[in-house]
Amino acid sequence: MERHRLKNIIILILALLNALLLASLAMRGSDALTARHAARDQLVQLFASDGIALDPDCVTDQPPLPPYTLAREDASERKVVSFLLGERAERSDLGGGIASYTSSAGAALFRDSGNFDFALSASERDASEVCRDFCKRFQYAAPVFDLDDSGSGSAEARRLWNGVVVTNCDVMFTIEEGCLTAVSGVLLPESGTEVADAPPLLSAFAALTEFQKMRQSSGIVVSVVSGLAFRYELQSTSASALTLTPFWCVTTDTAIFYVNCITGEVRRA
Repeated sequence: MERHRLKNIIILILALLNALLLASLAMRGSDALTARHAARDQLVQLFASDGIALDPDCVTDQPPLPPYTLAREDASERKVVSFLLGERAERSDLGGGIASYTSSAGAALFRDSGNFDFALSASERDASEVCRDFCKRFQYAAPVFDLDDSGSGSAEARRLWNGVVVTNCDVMFTIEEGCLTAVSGVLLPESGTEVADAPPLLSAFAALTEFQKMRQSSGIVVSVVSGLAFRYELQSTSASALTLTPFWCVTTDTAIFYVNCITGEVRRA
C-alpha cells in the first residue's frame, strides 16, 4: 500500500515539474515575441523619423537561406536537351567548356557558365504549352507571355531555388506564329553544395538597418518601403565556378535595392 502511494506521489511531482517547465517555456516564448514586436516598432519609428513609411510586415522573422556553390551537371543538361531536341540528339565537345547538341529538331549550345541557346525547327507542339511544361520540369517560375494577335512574341521565366527566385537566372522563349523557334537562358544544376563556413547571415531587421544607413549616407530619396523579400543571385568567380548568394530585396516607391546577406552591401537593383 505504501509503495502504491509513493508511486502516485512521484507521478504527481513529475506532472507538476512538466507543468512548470511548460509554463517557463511559454513565458520565454512570450518574452521573445514581445521583444521582437518592440524591435520592429522601434525600426518603424526610426524610418518614420526620416519621413519614410515602413510597412511593419517587412520586418519578418523569416531566416535567410544559406549560400550554395554549384557545379555543371551533364545529367541536367541532357534532360533539357532531350526535352527540346529529343532523346537522339548528338553531343560534341567544342572545347573551352562549350558543348553542342544537334538533332532533326534543332541545335543547342551549352557553356560552363550555365548559359545555353537553342535554335529549334518547326514543330506542331503548342508553343505556350511547351513553355509552361519546360518551366514546370526544370524549376522555373510560371512563364510570362508577351504575344501579338498572330501568336508571335516571347515569354520569360525566372529560375527558382528551393522555391526562392534567382534574380539573374532567366529563360527566354521566342515564339513565331504559335511555334517555339528559340530558347535561351541559364541552366542551374538540380542540386548544389551548401557553403559550410558561411558567416552569420543578415536578418530582415539587420538588412533594413543597413539599407537605412546607406540611404542616409547617400541622400537617396525614399518615402515608402513597401516590401522585403528573400532572393538569390547567381554569381560567377570564374568561367565555371558558380555560387548562389542570398540577399534581401527592398522595394521602395523610387527603386528596388539589394542587401547582400553576407557582406551587408546595399546596391540599386
